[in-house]
Amino acid sequence: MSDMGLDMEGKRTTRRQLLAAGLGLGATVAAMPLLAACGGGDSEGGSGDGGSSADATQGTSGTPGTSGDSGSEGEPKYGGKLTMSLADRDVTSFDPIIPTDNMSIWTMVLIYDQLVRNAPDGQSVEPGLAETWEVSDDGLTYTFNLREATFHDGSPVTAEDAVYSLLRAVQEEDSQWGWIYQGVDTVEATDERTVTVKMSHTWAPFLADVALFSSSIIPKKLHEERGPALFDSPVGSGPFQFVSWEKNTSIKLKKWENYWDPERPYLDELEFLVLTDANTRMLKFQAGELDIATDVPFSQLEALEANPNYTILTDGAARFDYIGMNHTRKPFDDKLVRQAINYAIDKEAIIQSVLFGYGEMANTMLPKMLYHADHVEGYPYNLEKAKELMASSSAPDGFTAELIISSGDPVAQQVAQLVQSQLAEIGGTINIRLVEPGSATDDIRALNYDWSKSYYTTDIIDPDELVTFGMVSDGGTKAVWTGYKNEEVDRLAREAAAETDPARREEMYHRIQELTTEDAPVILLYYPTGRTAVQKYIHGFRILPTGNYRLWDVWRSE
Repeated sequence: MSDMGLDMEGKRTTRRQLLAAGLGLGATVAAMPLLAACGGGDSEGGSGDGGSSADATQGTSGTPGTSGDSGSEGEPKYGGKLTMSLADRDVTSFDPIIPTDNMSIWTMVLIYDQLVRNAPDGQSVEPGLAETWEVSDDGLTYTFNLREATFHDGSPVTAEDAVYSLLRAVQEEDSQWGWIYQGVDTVEATDERTVTVKMSHTWAPFLADVALFSSSIIPKKLHEERGPALFDSPVGSGPFQFVSWEKNTSIKLKKWENYWDPERPYLDELEFLVLTDANTRMLKFQAGELDIATDVPFSQLEALEANPNYTILTDGAARFDYIGMNHTRKPFDDKLVRQAINYAIDKEAIIQSVLFGYGEMANTMLPKMLYHADHVEGYPYNLEKAKELMASSSAPDGFTAELIISSGDPVAQQVAQLVQSQLAEIGGTINIRLVEPGSATDDIRALNYDWSKSYYTTDIIDPDELVTFGMVSDGGTKAVWTGYKNEEVDRLAREAAAETDPARREEMYHRIQELTTEDAPVILLYYPTGRTAVQKYIHGFRILPTGNYRLWDVWRSE
């Protein structure tokens, strides 16, 4: 009902506020000491009709990275409880517009509905609270037609609730996600069951943005009455209803009996156990106390795969691991040095020795998702070429760098040691510094560092989020805190987000990846596989490229 008045500079300010809070840009950026959340998006004006899924991107080229599942043989059974681990940390908040950590995000999508949601294929969106939607021919007006649904307190979900929730995400000062709704001009309830969104300009990722967890619909009346206290015992309209939250221990949910989909969910109860220690997590899984264990140690995957009682899912979130280099410090402002460093690192050796083969060499800064450029070669190991480039660079006698690594990340520590050894071959002296998670955040944001081991994942199915986050100089992170700038990349990123032709968008994103790989802003390491262990009696479980899971589709056979 109200005009957003969102100009580009305003969105950049919002994004800077997000980063200043130490929270990654949607992208579940777990930059080494920089911990953030998970995210991604696209929408090219598809329309949902009669419950069928709509391709939010109008094109599925690239490598989407959809996940395998735990098997769905047999007729689904109703009832039972599922217990699953939260491996990273506890939930931080159930307010949809606040958290950026994966544990909060992936739990919230079970409690709340969005107007549209990510479909099981991980490449499109399907109806959520909006049973159908239409997009105007000029791409500037989206009309969402709401189904009949009820919140967990029994009150009906109305268009007014949806407008209120979306405006919170876009406008609230506390919202960590306002920057992602670029192009939105107005949001209004045109009747009790219709929400109309008008755009100030075309914005291809819009439907994917609406499927983001921050777009979750909350009851307006309850929030106005309770304020922040509502999120101590959150009320949504999703498939599962909140029961309890024992902080740093467990979260319990139960089936919402009046869910708008009469066939789901199958399970009666969910319990998430906060288990950050890998050994504890795996002991509980093998003892049958966990139905699903996340973040299985790479070293245990092969043995677990050989056990007929388990299903191991090695497809997972679209993720990119890298070492960020500070371009404001010499000689890392020299492209030849950066290219030499990339050629001198044997990524395949790292994947085999550290990841036990569960990954592949990264060829671009975009994970294996929509519009990923498979044709770009990347930097395969070539020591002779690395030496030649160094000899022609501004640092022919070598260089010294301090590499910051989280003390709580043994995989990063092993990677750092191999990088240290390999770069000695081209005159690189790498000093590894272990820090407590988060302790170097301010220095990295201020570009007061040399190198940092990091990764990011996507929150939405469109590449716009990660391109803006990782590669654009004025996107709010100074290209994932490297200081990298390529004016053509910046221009192409803006044009690609406003372009509605999927083929043209693909060309633009491929060109962006060609340019950034050529420039080598970071050390491109690998795309790791997923690593989730599932008991054989659990069916229908899978992880989407955006990292979350549709537990309303899961059932147990015993």
